[in-house]
Amino acid sequence: MISKADFIDWKSNPVTKEVFASIYERIHQLQEDLGGSAGIDVRQDSMKVGAIQACRDILETGLDLLEDAP
Repeated sequence: MISKADFIDWKSNPVTKEVFASIYERIHQLQEDLGGSAGIDVRQDSMKVGAIQACRDILETGLDLLEDAP
């Protein structure tokens, strides 16, 4: 398991911040796509909604998944 300190270090790393910024941008792009085309192809809509949720799941990975190891 990863310690809380290691997780905090990782989250504050510039590379991690850039990756997370890219994920936020992807969410925004998918939301924009849905806003302009929702209802035209329900299957595509579902795929986009699923992708948004997957991105959010990644971004919301938290300390609750970590050990309390030093």
